Amino acid sequence: MIKLGLNTWLWANKFETRHLFCIDRVAELGAEAIDLSVNDPFHFPTAEVKERLKQYDMDVIVTTAMPRECNAISPDPAEREAALTYMKRLLDIAGELEAGIVGGVNYVGSGYHTGKPRTQQEIELDVEYLQKASEYASQYGVTIALEAVKRFETHFLNTAAQALDLIERTGKENIKVHLDTFHMNIEEADIPGAIELCGDKLAYLHLVDSNRGTPGMGHIPWVDVFKALKKIGYEGCGCIETFNPETLDETAPLTYLTRKFADTPEELAQKGLTFLKAVRTMVNV
Repeated sequence: MIKLGLNTWLWANKFETRHLFCIDRVAELGAEAIDLSVNDPFHFPTAEVKERLKQYDMDVIVTTAMPRECNAISPDPAEREAALTYMKRLLDIAGELEAGIVGGVNYVGSGYHTGKPRTQQEIELDVEYLQKASEYASQYGVTIALEAVKRFETHFLNTAAQALDLIERTGKENIKVHLDTFHMNIEEADIPGAIELCGDKLAYLHLVDSNRGTPGMGHIPWVDVFKALKKIGYEGCGCIETFNPETLDETAPLTYLTRKFADTPEELAQKGLTFLKAVRTMVNV
């Protein structure tokens, strides 16, 4: 059965000690998994989070949006080294929290663009970086999941096919795919087809509607999405990733979301989970 959960970015874009309540909220809302959005791993309260998680039976995933100055495909060696340092810290956190996956934009500086198509040199630099990250992740048994995102966020990795090609180039078994239905709606010609293409290489999902609202608020073909997941035998987690309607002024420069779909994060989360659980029951997956 697919486990349905919530991303902590519903409440906090940079998780700090004052956001520990998010873990309680996620559990209280009936989530089966929690996606900890760790966008500053050097100041993340790992020990306190670990202690709070002990109270609940939820799968744990760590995701990130790596900052531009931590850029594995940069021509600047210092930025490439910063990316690896950042990733190693994320993996340390995942290991301590017993999270099986580190997903998100963890392979390039988020928002980095050259204004040109990606180059062979950029691919080679990223493969080298991912191989090193993979070796570090192996000590914790963690899978690195690469999130394909929209062209406005990166020129480097936009589709499931590109992610699969990059993974094959690394030759590493602990690197897989992270799909996000919002980004897929922009970049994929066939959303269910992209899911099927990934097959057993699909490690994680962000479940977001076409307008970046919670599932059920846009036009993503959710029944077809879940049928595709059933077809490939996916039994991992799918977490809702939308953003706090109370702090849009703060998050809009990062997410480009400027509209409120509800008054509170809890309302968004509850609507989305209720909708997704109904679809899961309908498809029996």
